[in-house]
Amino acid sequence: MTDWYTADSEEAQERLLGAWGDAPLDDLESCEMLLDVAKEQVLAYGPELSDGEPTPARFVLAQLKQAENLWNAGRVSSDGNVGDGAWSYTPRPLDKTIRGIIRPVDGKPHVL
Repeated sequence: MTDWYTADSEEAQERLLGAWGDAPLDDLESCEMLLDVAKEQVLAYGPELSDGEPTPARFVLAQLKQAENLWNAGRVSSDGNVGDGAWSYTPRPLDKTIRGIIRPVDGKPHVL
């Protein structure tokens, strides 16, 4: 079982920094809010888990990546980019990559 990311203890913050080196731990309230919102979005988009079913690692990875995207989206410039010069990034919260992590394509044909 994989645990959701939080910033509610020193140990949790170390774990978070290990996975996301630029996590905004200087503002713990905002960081926790980002992680909570990302978790809620993953759970809302993902398939429902049955009672007692462990949280899939892909959900936790999606939470982390979604929190990063939300953080970056809040730091964009007026033209919609993060970064300097030619190296800019336009974040798209709950983008195609994250949706693919949450609901991987199984490669099986689906007939209606």
